[in-house]
Amino acid sequence: MKTIVVDDEESALEVFRYEARGIDELDIVYMSSDSEAALEYVGKNKADLAILDVDMQSMDGISLGNAILQKVPDIILIYITGYEKYAIDAVKLHAAGFILKPYTANDLRYAVESAKLLSRRGKKKIFARTFGHFDLFVDNKPIMFKSAKAKELLALLIDRQGGTVTTDQVIGTLWEDRPNDISTQNLCSKICKTLEKELNENGVGYMLVASRGVRHLDTDKFECDLYKMLEGNKKAADKYIGEYMVEYSWAESRTALLDRYAGELY
Repeated sequence: MKTIVVDDEESALEVFRYEARGIDELDIVYMSSDSEAALEYVGKNKADLAILDVDMQSMDGISLGNAILQKVPDIILIYITGYEKYAIDAVKLHAAGFILKPYTANDLRYAVESAKLLSRRGKKKIFARTFGHFDLFVDNKPIMFKSAKAKELLALLIDRQGGTVTTDQVIGTLWEDRPNDISTQNLCSKICKTLEKELNENGVGYMLVASRGVRHLDTDKFECDLYKMLEGNKKAADKYIGEYMVEYSWAESRTALLDRYAGELY
């Protein structure tokens, strides 16, 4: 899990680094003694887990956790503190763990493993259907996209199988008849933000990763009939009857490849 750690005492961060050694589940991508900087980081970068000290000067950990949840609703929180009384506030924020100082590597490992289990349990089931008409299902119900272009952008990202897509590539595919000028770039930016909003409204915003005009999907966060078929799954291949994202002209070129691949499975 991509993890950020925030404590306003550098010595406490050093203790954490020491105790976190050997905990494979932790992929520490950011450590800071500055709450505001940490909040800015999670607004721009992917994070699955936030480990926060409660008793900090500029912004206490509970307030920081609440602010982080506003930006990343699906993030998992673990609190570290020397005061057991904060446990009630942590529970209100649905924290996955609460570690009392001084703690050991085993205490930290237990909290992280609990967070990992909670993360799996709390995630929604997401399935992208690309054979025939394109739809995204969340807990077996299709998302009713308000914006057709936002849905098409998602289809393009799924077609790229986790690969990155730039603004120019989006424009060249979704608006091939429009000039790539400021007006079209602004329109593209608006559609990208609309897609992010619609995914967040359906509780699955974590599948989309965006940074500096480049976007891609975290393919570990959802299932897809195309991906299963390409992995050699014959049950998925049975669903393919020669049609792929039929709404979108840019998807037609993949059909011949899928026809050939499906034939090779049998």
